Amino acid sequence: MATIHSFNGGILICASSNVFLAKISRGGLSIHSSFNARGILSSLSFCAGDLDNRKENLNISKLDVDIQILCSSVSNDESMVAIGTSEKALVLLTTNELKVLKSVKIPKAPTSVVFDKDDSHIIVGDRAGHVCRYAVCESRNLGYTDMNGEECSYEGEPLTGAISMILDVAVSNDGNFLFAADRDEKIRVSRYPMTISNRVQAFVVQSYCLGHTAYVSSLALCDDLLFSGGGDSVVIEWDVKHGKIVNQSAKLDKEPVRRVAILKKDGALFVIAVAGFSMYVLDRELHLVVKMKTSHIIMDVTVVDDGLLGVSSAGVTSFTLVGRSDAIDIPNEIYQALLNSKDPISTYFKNTVHQNTLDYYEKKEKKLQKKSRKDLTRKRKPVDVPKDVEQLKEITGTGPSC
Repeated sequence: MATIHSFNGGILICASSNVFLAKISRGGLSIHSSFNARGILSSLSFCAGDLDNRKENLNISKLDVDIQILCSSVSNDESMVAIGTSEKALVLLTTNELKVLKSVKIPKAPTSVVFDKDDSHIIVGDRAGHVCRYAVCESRNLGYTDMNGEECSYEGEPLTGAISMILDVAVSNDGNFLFAADRDEKIRVSRYPMTISNRVQAFVVQSYCLGHTAYVSSLALCDDLLFSGGGDSVVIEWDVKHGKIVNQSAKLDKEPVRRVAILKKDGALFVIAVAGFSMYVLDRELHLVVKMKTSHIIMDVTVVDDGLLGVSSAGVTSFTLVGRSDAIDIPNEIYQALLNSKDPISTYFKNTVHQNTLDYYEKKEKKLQKKSRKDLTRKRKPVDVPKDVEQLKEITGTGPSC
């Protein structure tokens, strides 16, 4: 997976296990600093009850295992970037020098990460359907009860969850709502801020946004507006308080929408949707304005001034709202990292079933079939039958009376 972010200090590109801080110039992108997440696991502190996982992970880290950055997010004040890795690590870096501020071991592989409104916490969604938050400052609070009622020895605080994979998380601009998009075609809108007795009320559901016919992979916010896209290749605008559809685009592509972004220009709002090899620009009512095609699948997009930058396994491309696209020269280090990035989107569709689930149903079917055959062939308890007619008459009372 590859992601790209723009901020006042430059461009951040996360690809394979690397984070690059790059500057844009007329000659293309130049690397200012970089960070490699490989080996970060060995520096993390493990809980006392997690020694077995520590030994296992350290043994794995010694092997040539492919480490991938699965998700990333820049803080609202643009001073920090958070990344989640396939090693189940959450790493917080400075954006200006990519120095490590904090690294945390998390229980499941992350799929999405976002900062809350005041940048005091990092909210993480994972493959198991859990949404937890982690303090930006160092925390001594270890251990909690997760959404399934199971004890967890990791740092963090559970917020909400689903029975399917969380694919994206977001926080409303006013900080009052937490959005969690999942593989079951829905967006859960929960109350987020600290409330009674200094406790998070994220278990209180404000609404469910139901309307997609496939997984929901991306959320985009603009003021109090929420836009989403996913496997059905449509973009939807939501009334989040009531879970109602406000606007919906036509089906954009045969490929799923993997990223939705917002661009404002000259007082107008445009919704950007990335699907397969194409970049779609939609107007405020989600009507198509322009479509741009590339030679490689676009993995992510970010807004730069009044234009766009898209990242793919082949490089970085700039786009304009008038339909022009140009490849940007990038250093070989970035190119190799993009080339080694893996695309997780093939596992998002609901018909992807883990093998252990298939094995469970196969075993259950065999047991039912065996039980059915056993019931059909079960022998009844034999009844003692009289050996002669006289004995039969005595039993039935049809014989001669005394």
